Amino acid sequence: MQVAIIGAGPRGLAIAERLINLADDKTQLDVQIYDPYTIGGRVWDPFIVNNKLFLMNTVIDQVTLFNDDSIENGGTPFPGPNMRQWIETEAQAFLASHSEYDRRYSDELRYLTQPGDFSSRGMLGVYAAWYFNWLKSRVRSNHTLTFTQQAVNNLKKIGTKFELNLTDGTQMLADHVVMALGHSDVELTEEERQFDNFATQHGLQYVGPTHPAEADLSKFSDKDTIIMRGLGLSFFDYLAYFSIGRGGQFVRADDGELVYQASGNEPHVIAGSRGGLPLRARGVNQKSTSELYQPTFLTLPALDALRAKGGGYMAYDDFEKLMIKELTYKYISNILSSDQQTLTYNQTEALKQALLTSADLIETARSFGLTDYPIFDVEDICHPSRQLDADADYKAWFLDYLKATIDDARLGNKLAPLAGTFDILRDLRNWVRHVVEHDYFSADDYEKFLSRFKPFDSLVSVGPSLERTEELYALMKAGIFEVTAPGIKVTTENGAFVARDRRHQEFKGNALIEARLGTTSIAVARNPLIVHLRDNGILVQPVRTRRNGSTYKLDAANVDHQTFEVINRDGELVNNLYIYGIPLEGLKWFSTVIPRPGVNTIILREGAWIAERILAHA
Repeated sequence: MQVAIIGAGPRGLAIAERLINLADDKTQLDVQIYDPYTIGGRVWDPFIVNNKLFLMNTVIDQVTLFNDDSIENGGTPFPGPNMRQWIETEAQAFLASHSEYDRRYSDELRYLTQPGDFSSRGMLGVYAAWYFNWLKSRVRSNHTLTFTQQAVNNLKKIGTKFELNLTDGTQMLADHVVMALGHSDVELTEEERQFDNFATQHGLQYVGPTHPAEADLSKFSDKDTIIMRGLGLSFFDYLAYFSIGRGGQFVRADDGELVYQASGNEPHVIAGSRGGLPLRARGVNQKSTSELYQPTFLTLPALDALRAKGGGYMAYDDFEKLMIKELTYKYISNILSSDQQTLTYNQTEALKQALLTSADLIETARSFGLTDYPIFDVEDICHPSRQLDADADYKAWFLDYLKATIDDARLGNKLAPLAGTFDILRDLRNWVRHVVEHDYFSADDYEKFLSRFKPFDSLVSVGPSLERTEELYALMKAGIFEVTAPGIKVTTENGAFVARDRRHQEFKGNALIEARLGTTSIAVARNPLIVHLRDNGILVQPVRTRRNGSTYKLDAANVDHQTFEVINRDGELVNNLYIYGIPLEGLKWFSTVIPRPGVNTIILREGAWIAERILAHA
């Protein structure tokens, strides 16, 4: 049996591991992995220069590529070291014996000494290469496992097999194909094409949506003023490049604050977004490797009750209220655990009990005398400057806002009032995935879920390390970076890019960078494989019908929820053609994660299910 896995990132490796380790000795099994990047995939490729600079967004103690006994219906696990354990035991010897890796990875190991440290992106690629070597050592006489560093540009069904066309024209056959794909480059929007053309015509610079590690940034100098659209994770990558990557240094002052020492090679950067806020800093890690918050209110019985109340569908507003109640409960609990609150022990214990049956947690907390803290208000969290006077000094206000988020994050991802509250959203994702995958929402309410909950969750739960937010604060104080007020809009005027925000501030630049990845929608993907399958009706977007009869499409590819086999435009199952990961975002919830040990993590769980279905055909 020949299995082709397209994608050598964590998802592709998860499939390969389960196939190799679960197949019996009698099964003839040939597993071939294809990827134009190296083992580890595009995002983690250790040979991309900037991946030595850009950080992962997960601490090393909560990253693994190994299956474990927490994986639901995952088969017999073959455990191994998580990334922290690997760094402590195997990494140095592996790097010493593989001279192809930059010396900086060996140097980096000296600084990765704590479970809560963040490694470079490339270091995960090195870990993946070591893991692949481990997996090859598991291959038995009747099995093969190979990697081909090429892209699959096309595939088609020929009888019961699939024919894969590689970049160099080679054609390969497979009985089963798994598309374990990441973010695809996308077609520029009409506005983006206009910006690109304007830049060409006027001798300006334009960088469209792309992986920051692959963007050509060498053309920028200290003479440039760059307008940057986006304040998400890509923004923080660009921040690192235009500071550390330009020879600058961050040093810790006696008072603990980071101070930026410029090299003189930095451009001036003006960044903004529609919401106007950078993703909130992650709290300093206080959680053990597999520690998960267990909800008090957002439980499956409670969610099922809301579904039953709605006659088979849960109203989004009910879901949102329950989620906010859970977050508010955690927020108040963290305040009660702090050494700053003034309630007595007996008052605190009585309040904790009262919260469990309270219909209004904030009112209950107030009635017990907990009045010295702001209430947990989602609107204030998402729009903290909404009440700011028109003549206020916005830069000074924003620096104060950043400083407050930094101080809060330093208190930790379990104990900080806000950072500790937001961190539980990561732990609650499996509950949310259950809601999405089991169609708790009607089409109307799911649309509300995507437009309301998704941006809030992204803002507060997927942010950068605390270090990166401290660096933004230091760069702003140094006058190298500016952040606009919300509502940034960019136009082209008199041979320049011009940005304006809701406070009527105006900024001019000779460069524009779209600091974000492209959408995950298969409708605009430029990946040749996705384009071919889309144009031939193999990959299609699921359609949802609203109560009024109108419809909308999800950005995802349509698949069978149980088997992950593709469903084509005729509604037919394409047997033995599987897809999972980023192209299912929208149909699935929050697939942009790294496998975490001991928590039934989605990548390893879904990878195991696909592998077991493939092996069932052997």
